Amino acid sequence: MTVAHTLAASVAFPAAVSCLALALAWEGGMALLDDRAIHRSYPRAGIYHLGRGWAGPDALSAQRRRAIAKSATAAALLPTAFLPASRWTAAAALLCCGLACVWILGDGSPRYTSICLLVLLAVIALNQATVIALGSPPTALTGVIASFFATQMYLVAGIRKIRSPHFMSGGVLVDNIVYNAWQAAAGNRDFLPVPHPHRLTVLLPAPAFRTACRAAAVATAGVEVTLGLGALGLIPATATVLLAVPTHLAFTAISPRRIVPFSTALLGLLLLATSHPLLTTMSG
Repeated sequence: MTVAHTLAASVAFPAAVSCLALALAWEGGMALLDDRAIHRSYPRAGIYHLGRGWAGPDALSAQRRRAIAKSATAAALLPTAFLPASRWTAAAALLCCGLACVWILGDGSPRYTSICLLVLLAVIALNQATVIALGSPPTALTGVIASFFATQMYLVAGIRKIRSPHFMSGGVLVDNIVYNAWQAAAGNRDFLPVPHPHRLTVLLPAPAFRTACRAAAVATAGVEVTLGLGALGLIPATATVLLAVPTHLAFTAISPRRIVPFSTALLGLLLLATSHPLLTTMSG
């Protein structure tokens, strides 16, 4: 591999581990905030989880313990991203990855965020296991595997959007804007309080608003396909990363408090992918 790829890998791996630690800590922190809100409003009640049914006080206590453990694991994992590579550092990171996997699987049925976290965990754990076995990180294996999964995730998401007439017409964005605005107006802090519901009565019939939503939908699908091609190696790594960072920041506008773990984990996987893209590595 070239010197450029070696330098990219040396930067990409600590950045990916940092993204994983942030995603885990954020998920744990949000779970603790939810738990505190439930106990403040309904001290003796449980909560209903969509798809999982009713969770009573005992289940909530178990969720709280997992959230604390997940946040502690994230705090222990973060320093390993910046310590000199060694078998001891790799062993500590591998242990943290194993514990994080247990906490994620303990949350119940896997969600898309959980799948992204588990994929990133597996790639990082493989890297650390290789360091323990060989004494040095793999030259390209981690990046190639990350490239395969990141390409699949971005391309599938982009192609599904392109094949959806409702999305490409801007209808999905309009629905989300309306839903988010009313949720925020009702006091749900997971969503941004813009636009105000009274403003929606002016925006929704406006042709310019529909046109802007349609343009944003087309741009979103196009960007996701582009990032998938970048993860594959068809677009330069620098251009891919420069496009990915503002894109993932923009995604957080959907639900700033909830989407951060998913967006951060996927960004970490993409950073690893650009260090040794699949096609570039195969052709090299």
